Order: sequence, then C-alpha cells, then structure tokens
Amino acid sequence: MDCSRCEATLRRYELDGRRAQVCEQCGYVGVDVEHRDEPVVVESWEEALRRFRKE
Repeated sequence: MDCSRCEATLRRYELDGRRAQVCEQCGYVGVDVEHRDEPVVVESWEEALRRFRKE
C-alpha cells in the first residue's frame, strides 16, 4: 500500500494484535487530526479569589 500523501510505501507495525501503517518518509500514520486550537482562558488568582468570595 502506498502513502496517500507522498506515495511512498507504507510500513506495517503490529503489537498485541493491533496494526498500524506508517510512512517513514513523511510521517503519515493515517490518523485524522484536528489542528485548530481553542483559546485557553487562564483565571488569575485575583479572579479566582473574587469568585470564591462571591459564592
């Protein structure tokens, strides 16, 4: 089987009955990945204490 990205030959690995096909040329492993990041909102200590005191 050939890689869908670069058309190199895929290598097959197997461990405990699980199989994976990997392209050693471009690193493709056939796993769909979402590359969009959601902004991480970090609460400051002041905000956390303010929220704690209100409750």
